[in-house]
Amino acid sequence: MLKLTYSIKQESGDSRMHKNGMSTEKLMLELQKFLEEHADEIVDGQSFDRLQEQFMAEHAAMLGPMDAESETAYDYLELAQEARSKKQRMAYLNKAVEVEPDNVDAQLQLLLNTHEDKPAAQLPALKKLLEAEETKLKNISVFQESMGDFWLDIETRPYMRVYHTYFEALISCGMLRQAIHAGERMLELCEGDNLGVRYQLMHLYVQMEDEMHALALHKKYDSYEETQMLLPLAVLYYKLNQFDRAGAYLNRLAAVNKDTKKFLRLALKNDMSAMLAEREWYGYQPMTIQELVEEFLDSMYLFRNVPFFFEWAQQYLRAQTAAKRKKSK
Repeated sequence: MLKLTYSIKQESGDSRMHKNGMSTEKLMLELQKFLEEHADEIVDGQSFDRLQEQFMAEHAAMLGPMDAESETAYDYLELAQEARSKKQRMAYLNKAVEVEPDNVDAQLQLLLNTHEDKPAAQLPALKKLLEAEETKLKNISVFQESMGDFWLDIETRPYMRVYHTYFEALISCGMLRQAIHAGERMLELCEGDNLGVRYQLMHLYVQMEDEMHALALHKKYDSYEETQMLLPLAVLYYKLNQFDRAGAYLNRLAAVNKDTKKFLRLALKNDMSAMLAEREWYGYQPMTIQELVEEFLDSMYLFRNVPFFFEWAQQYLRAQTAAKRKKSK
């Protein structure tokens, strides 16, 4: 079975719906089926490219002026996003499921909006949806053929979106060990971690003071220094009363994220208004205060349990700066 695992723009870990991304996924699935039907014609890269061009040409020819008025589940999901009232939003979401009853993204959004801001009520329905989609994927051998490469295989993306939502709901409900199991499973399915699960999993390990798994996770993804790995590791060794090691990770964090000291000031003051002012709602710029604030807000279960960490961290970095200045004189 051919798998389209190239030339596909990776999406972020944001669980918000993006119609253009969804439409691209649908197009790639159609292309995959087309290539499977013409597999005997693929003998080299040129023949592969030729078939892709043929598909795109045929696809474009089929799109007439009525296409703009087509009613798919994703059309209604977009309308639901733009709805000004919950009643209107629910009407569009119900229509999305009515038009495409097997559309997992439509089912997921309907579920989340039915139990809006009630993760404990969402969990049973999320688990049921997850299990149903898992059975479907197993029946078509996706688990055997794409293990480790989920998300790169377009067919797995709705399933991974549900799994990620389930993961976040477990955290919201305080079911941290269950969340750890879910996070570890997601990384088995998608070793490249296109959804950024490793960051939240690291914070969960630190909350549990699980040094062994925290270090193993960091080693697995240690190709470059990352804000959302270094800060929780500093917290881990602070919690373990190993201040030298905590300081070492804090130094590494300050070296790669120029806004570390600014963030520590805001966290120490617990200045939520200032933090929210720094937050970028549709993503963040890595290695800036935006990423630190996003991390802080997403992992409050950890940071609320170490109220004096930020005071210690600020004093530590100040002492380091003073020592460097003294040494340079």
